[in-house]
Amino acid sequence: MIGPKLAAVERELARNLESEFEPISAAGRYLQEGGGKRVRPTLVLLVSGLLGYRGDHDVLLGAVFEFIHTATLVHDDIIDEADTRRGRPSLNRVRGNHFTVLMGDFLYIRSMNMALRARKLRLIDILSEATEKMIEGEILAHHLRGRPDVSAEQHMAIIERKTAWLFSACCRAAAVLAGADPTTEERLARFGMELGIAFQIADDLLDLTGDEAVLGKPAASDLREGRLTLPLIDLLECGSPEERRGVLAVLEDGGFERCAWAVLRAALERRGCLERARALAERHASRARAALGSFPPGTFRDALLSLPDLLVNRER
Repeated sequence: MIGPKLAAVERELARNLESEFEPISAAGRYLQEGGGKRVRPTLVLLVSGLLGYRGDHDVLLGAVFEFIHTATLVHDDIIDEADTRRGRPSLNRVRGNHFTVLMGDFLYIRSMNMALRARKLRLIDILSEATEKMIEGEILAHHLRGRPDVSAEQHMAIIERKTAWLFSACCRAAAVLAGADPTTEERLARFGMELGIAFQIADDLLDLTGDEAVLGKPAASDLREGRLTLPLIDLLECGSPEERRGVLAVLEDGGFERCAWAVLRAALERRGCLERARALAERHASRARAALGSFPPGTFRDALLSLPDLLVNRER
């Protein structure tokens, strides 16, 4: 249904990753070859199709949002001192932090220049607001990193800003591109927000339950890097003193020297922390589907309705 347009997004990405300065072009190719789920371009294309958009600026916008997402990953890897991304060396590991910071900045600025080609100033407002929220989320996450007193409410605020706001912006921007009325725009923005929250909670769960070989990173990477996610916050509240000490030991050590991963994983299962997080992801997925209830049946609506389950129940 959107296969040809997704292929066009890839071509748009490749074209805009080129620079007269070869190190930028080479880094761009390296990032694009790393792949990705392309969830954000998919959202743009499906919402545009739902609203009957006819044109090629949906492809442009899909590439814009993928650029912004990639820029956040590039910067995140520097902040997290990550060695790998999608199962291979991260750009900061290959090229160093100095170059990688500038490459992330390049991607942000290039995305805004691309968006200007759509000749709709409102799109720049949407992109700027989403980027601002993501930066707020990253600052909050950095502020709370390594702290044992992170609340579920604080973590949800990070999820909304770092992940869900951009999902919402994808849907809102597509609605603006298609000339939708304000009510329709808000419904689709709500769909994106709820979908993004469900997606990130599922991502947090995968970090604790997924196959390391499939994920391309060690289990419990978030905890190793000083980040408490919802199941771990839950365990600190409901676990035994010994279980809480285990979480805090890993948080302090940055590894499982004093507490075995198998012991901690068993505690998360035993106390129901993983199941409660899954249930919360499902609730947000259900709210995302409900936001599409007023749209007439059709292939694009059906595809959007299938996204929450696909993203919540994925393996990577």
